[in-house]
Amino acid sequence: MLRPPRRSLRPILLALVLSLAGVMGGIVIGLRLQPPPPADMPEAGDAQAPAEVAPTATGTTAMPGPTTSDLAALTAQHQALRRMLDQEQARLDALTRTRLAAEAEHQARLEALARSRAAAEAQLAALQREIAASQREAATPAPRREAAQTPPPSPAPAPARLPRAEPAGGQPRVFVHHRAGSPAAAEAASALLGSLRDGGFDISELRATSAVPSQRVVRYFHADDAAAAARLAGRLGRGWAIQDFRGYEPTPSPGTLEVWVPDR
Repeated sequence: MLRPPRRSLRPILLALVLSLAGVMGGIVIGLRLQPPPPADMPEAGDAQAPAEVAPTATGTTAMPGPTTSDLAALTAQHQALRRMLDQEQARLDALTRTRLAAEAEHQARLEALARSRAAAEAQLAALQREIAASQREAATPAPRREAAQTPPPSPAPAPARLPRAEPAGGQPRVFVHHRAGSPAAAEAASALLGSLRDGGFDISELRATSAVPSQRVVRYFHADDAAAAARLAGRLGRGWAIQDFRGYEPTPSPGTLEVWVPDR
């Protein structure tokens, strides 16, 4: 932003004008206070006018007053100073207009930047909402067709009383999922392995994933694996839900069961 120029010349010019005005006023007052010339003083056109000023009665010589040329010179100087002052004022006004125009342009740029920033923040907020929605969808994948969810048994029957229905390929393969980067979740998932192996389940892999559902679930992907999923949930204990993921694609191979541990 432009700063207004320092007004250092204007006070000096004003002081000079006031000084000249004081001098002229003093000259006028001196002319009025000057005593009248003697009666016997010859006229200006008299040829016998003395070349020297006669001494007064008191013995002093009278000082000549300012002439018309002196007053004209003072007036010309006063007008010149007035013109200089007007020029300085005009230059100061021009600088002021330039400064105001620069401030207006700067303010317009600031407003344009503020509008651009608001638009960018709105786009960023929309992008963050889309990312959050994508993360929620990844955490709980939905099947392409509506799948019936079997409510958890209440209470879960003992493992010995449930039918041992298994796919034709043999024992079901169990994949245990837990939250990645969480020691507590990894420990909780590892604690389930011994109990599942004792129940006759084949633990294929212990997987760490970035997103897990909010509840403990056992998922199956084929109708023939529903009974094995129920037996697996009963083996794990109360609080485990069974989810029918037969509509999930790509569909895993038959005999695949998934255990999801939501511990953080």
